[in-house]
Amino acid sequence: MKATGREIINGAAWVAVETWGRHLALFAVFVILARHLSPEAFGLAALAMVMPTIVAVPVTRGIPEALIQRPNIESIHFDSAFWLLAVSGSVLSVLVWAFAGVVAAAFGEPVLKDLVRWTSVVIVLQALAAVPAAILKRQLHFRLFALRTLAGTVVGGTIGISMAIAGHGMWSLVWMQVAKAAVETAVILLASAWRPRLRYSHARCRELFGFAGPLIGQSLWTFVNEEMPKVILGSFLGPYAVGVYALARRPLDLLTEAFLGPLTAVTMPAVARVQSEPAKIDAFFNSSIRVAAIAGFPAFLGFAAIAPVAVPFIFGPQWVSGVVAVQILMLLGLQRTIDSICALTLLALGHSGLILKLNISYTVLAVILLTAAVQVDLETTMAALLACNVLLLPVFLFLVHHIAHIDVLKPLTILPRLAVAGLLMFAVVTAWLVVAPESTPQGFLIAGGIIVGAAVYVAAVIVLVRPDLLNARDMLLRLRRPA
Repeated sequence: MKATGREIINGAAWVAVETWGRHLALFAVFVILARHLSPEAFGLAALAMVMPTIVAVPVTRGIPEALIQRPNIESIHFDSAFWLLAVSGSVLSVLVWAFAGVVAAAFGEPVLKDLVRWTSVVIVLQALAAVPAAILKRQLHFRLFALRTLAGTVVGGTIGISMAIAGHGMWSLVWMQVAKAAVETAVILLASAWRPRLRYSHARCRELFGFAGPLIGQSLWTFVNEEMPKVILGSFLGPYAVGVYALARRPLDLLTEAFLGPLTAVTMPAVARVQSEPAKIDAFFNSSIRVAAIAGFPAFLGFAAIAPVAVPFIFGPQWVSGVVAVQILMLLGLQRTIDSICALTLLALGHSGLILKLNISYTVLAVILLTAAVQVDLETTMAALLACNVLLLPVFLFLVHHIAHIDVLKPLTILPRLAVAGLLMFAVVTAWLVVAPESTPQGFLIAGGIIVGAAVYVAAVIVLVRPDLLNARDMLLRLRRPA
């Protein structure tokens, strides 16, 4: 396990390089695009990606995770899966292209027809990279992912920014996504040591579907749930509200990936390797939740505190209407420090069907709450979205406890103390923004708030959770120690 531990640590380090590098680049790209594009342009581009994002699920999820999770596997499994996904991705891209007009008519936005058609190309591109990417993840070789993601982000971002500056509006966002997917796929296919051979076994694919089938359904439902707010907002409030929601989601997604991404990326392969050893799963789960919470609380609460100044300063004054939505979604980030690790633990233990049932329950709850909340305004809809997630969190914890036979409450004891530290930080940053002279430059306000908030949080954490910090340090040192 110690050798495996070193591989997990090294894998997490490379995931961190990929994740942080990608999001630094994405953040810069998004800031420039936000200053050149309107909320309506972002909203239309976001709506154009709804159908391709959902339809791509059968070729990007399920089979790749089955290749990672399966203890004993042969090379023909990889070859068969590659050709199955390549053909399926091509067919799905054609179907999305053909039904683009139906999507445009559903939202009452004729311009969506051409946008959806070109975003359909992303499906087949992602399908071609799915199997070689799964092989790399199975081996905990995350180094190539850093090169892949950074290259795709730089090329796609350059194209998107150039088109936005040239006045191509929403098309800059669409072609940025297409270019990014093309470059990422090319890097994986060309740089990976694995090559598909011209052979296919239906029996081998059928073996993978025992795990992949429910996971495809679960993942499909997950993406439906992810895209549901865009659909509801677009149907009732129009592209402007979708654009504001897209901006509000951007800081949440960036912070989630930057601070939680390296940990969640290794959770499934790490737990899968020790899936028959509850004590090791318990140790990993306990440490992961604590580390995620210690990193997540200052990130999400800190950004919520400086959002009134940071959002219009960074993205432009036209986005000031998204401040409250951003602050509400930061609370959703706190919840993700727990439920993402719970879900990946269940998946690693082979319970993809159970995740599907939970997603169906979430859908029913979200349709009811979001449809009612959208009748009020965007902010109420964001609050309803938060409520949907929080209400299902106890169910996640109960299932992990029941299935993995681990103590899920033990790591949660740190949360009240972190909440105190986070709220103290929030109060100090808010006071800083209020008492600072009106003539203070916004950039200085933001930098001062970050410095003051970080100092307060670190001091509070040292006082309140010092034993947990020392335990996390000792756990990391044990994992790195040679066998």
